[in-house]
Amino acid sequence: MSGPYVGAHDDSSWLRPQDDKDAFTESELAELRRSLWMLSGPSVVDFYRDTHEACSVERTPGTKAIQRLVTAWKVLRKWGWR
Repeated sequence: MSGPYVGAHDDSSWLRPQDDKDAFTESELAELRRSLWMLSGPSVVDFYRDTHEACSVERTPGTKAIQRLVTAWKVLRKWGWR
């Protein structure tokens, strides 16, 4: 890694999840996407806001929380919500 934020962590291993068991599988992510697509727009926005709150820096979010947030964001972007 290079740039102004290198610091003491010269390898990128600290950026990866510690345990892959904490992450959704591809099939679980596909099911989450499918479930979100079936909801109304305002319901997906509520889901996004709830997951965004759960992912605040003060709470140290887990891998699944981040995956939920990104999945909801992608659905909203495809729908054109801004």
